[in-house]
Amino acid sequence: MLELSNPVKTERQSASDVARLLESEQTRSLSSWQRHQRPQGFSVKNLMRGLQNRFSHTGDLDEQIQSLVEQQVQQRTRELFRQANYDALTHLPNRAYFHNTLEKLVINARNESAEFSLLFLDLDGFKLVNDQCGHQIGDELLRNVGARLISAVREGDIVSRLGGDEFVILLADVEDRELVESICQRIIDEVGRPYLLSGKDVEVSTSIGVARYPGDGVTSAELIENADKALYDSKHRGRKTFRFYSDLGAVPAKSAQVLELEQAVSDNQIELLFEPQIDLHGNKVVGASVTAYWRNSELDNPRLNCWTAELEQSNAHYGLGLWLLDSGLFYLQQWSKGRDALMVSVPVVKALWQENDLLELMNQRLEKFKLSPAQIQLEFSALELNSDQQLIKVLMQLSHAGFQITLTDIASSPIDIALLAQLNVQELKLDVAHAQSKWLSALVMMAKSLDICVIANGLEDAQQLHMVQQAGCAMGQGEYWGKPVNSEAFAEMIA
Repeated sequence: MLELSNPVKTERQSASDVARLLESEQTRSLSSWQRHQRPQGFSVKNLMRGLQNRFSHTGDLDEQIQSLVEQQVQQRTRELFRQANYDALTHLPNRAYFHNTLEKLVINARNESAEFSLLFLDLDGFKLVNDQCGHQIGDELLRNVGARLISAVREGDIVSRLGGDEFVILLADVEDRELVESICQRIIDEVGRPYLLSGKDVEVSTSIGVARYPGDGVTSAELIENADKALYDSKHRGRKTFRFYSDLGAVPAKSAQVLELEQAVSDNQIELLFEPQIDLHGNKVVGASVTAYWRNSELDNPRLNCWTAELEQSNAHYGLGLWLLDSGLFYLQQWSKGRDALMVSVPVVKALWQENDLLELMNQRLEKFKLSPAQIQLEFSALELNSDQQLIKVLMQLSHAGFQITLTDIASSPIDIALLAQLNVQELKLDVAHAQSKWLSALVMMAKSLDICVIANGLEDAQQLHMVQQAGCAMGQGEYWGKPVNSEAFAEMIA
């Protein structure tokens, strides 16, 4: 029997009146949770006090009202559990749920001498989708990826979203490596199928790192760390691949700056910029050179070429390289309407050609953006050309397919004239800071004999401009004309 604190009300209240109070209390409790970002619980005490104050009489609450209270308490409990353990965007288990489940799985596997696998994956090309299509389509893509991941694994396997474009999958009771491999390949195939989102065709792929209990770690922290290392190696070798931690051998520790770069890429702190390329005879903009800025206090210069070494050691190597390529093609498609002579130069990072068929990748990209090989300049470092025979083969393939090739770092590397002729190089780009006038004149003469254009890079003042013009350079770029700009500012330049 309830002891009432207020005077007894003589009228009998309906269950609908109680339901309205329950709804009001639920809304208040939810609002409190949202303000404090932690579940405060459905306040049964406050609810019962409200029932006593407003609706009750000297007798017991009837069964219908008691049932409503129980239903609302159960519903609120379920909602709080979901808010604490499930991702609001994809409705997959979240980071907290994953860590709790992994801890339990480790304990269970230890007690029963069982084995399981942890898959760590992220999306190749997701940043580009966000940048070009907007965050709304990016969110829709993540929801679709989550659904495809569930369809690709077995019933009972746990798919979780850690945040951003990172997902983890727990495969329980798996001793057969071939089974894990088949699941990884099925995931790669499913995620890699095209998406139609809000009327737009969207493509991404996934890379996967695999750590197995107990061989690759006996604690949750070890398994997560080693799966991440395997993911890093997978991305370094190219997209749409998976790697087992046990296959890596000794993995060197990443430097603090490499880790900072990975975080900067994850947080969308890398800026896509365009440096105008100038016709030195007509003093007009004829193209753009794609670059990326990472504004880190420890770097002397934020330009891409000043942190390429860190990029090549990071798990962002392939993804950022593909982002640069696709961004260059996307904006070239926009800007070239009515400007057939406009060129865009894109730096091709190692990861794009070391482990992939670059010619096939380029053909796919050109078909997607409706461009021809003659409209894009692909930049490769002459330093790599002299040290990697594989790159020579790649450039031969691209040349025969009609792609335009630019060699950079010319002043820092010896030049094989016969090789230049074989590769059908269209441009040589040199940094004027490393060039002397006589050497530059000789280089320009040699280049002209091979029908190659020489671009003077890094021009900062009128004296340098005069020197390269006297030497016969046809094109130039540098801060003499201003710092690199974003896509909107460059579009205004050529309007």
